[in-house]
Amino acid sequence: MCICLNCDRINSCHIYFLIEKQHQETKKDVEKSFSPQAPVLLCLNFFSKQGIYLLEWDVNECLSYQEKPGNWLGYQQKNLNLSSYLVFDLLF
Repeated sequence: MCICLNCDRINSCHIYFLIEKQHQETKKDVEKSFSPQAPVLLCLNFFSKQGIYLLEWDVNECLSYQEKPGNWLGYQQKNLNLSSYLVFDLLF
């Protein structure tokens, strides 16, 4: 899981928006003004159950990380119903 979901800087982070672009979930209405220090990206390569080759991009470490648990809830409220596993992760 990407650590950006619980970072206070998710709304303005340039790297997070690059990751979102890789996931084809770009947000056009938010300013990308913050460049984090030393982010470590993790790329997972796998095949889906349908045999489709997929790439999953996540930020694994970042020196600029400032923890704010649940910060993503306000940021992606419209996708909450589709991502119920994230609510489970937040609660446990």
